[in-house]
Amino acid sequence: MDYEVLLQEQALLFKTEFSCLPDDELVQRFNKQVRCLGGNTIRKVYLSVLREELCKRHFDSSIVQHKCGLRLHHKVKLQNHRLVYA
Repeated sequence: MDYEVLLQEQALLFKTEFSCLPDDELVQRFNKQVRCLGGNTIRKVYLSVLREELCKRHFDSSIVQHKCGLRLHHKVKLQNHRLVYA
């Protein structure tokens, strides 16, 4: 099977998983990535899909959004329909 196809399938699995999570669990998934120094292709796919899902939610996630991805420097929490530093 083609590598690109595998990555697309994995992205679809992440999308399905994230779309079913409540907001607080999605935030926990974000926080697990904070200051994680490892990087590989699957993690890039994971973070890309996580960013997309954060954008879809009905809360302000601008504190962690960056034009090229996510800011993974600080853990956050959901407070009054917006993400704030924890």
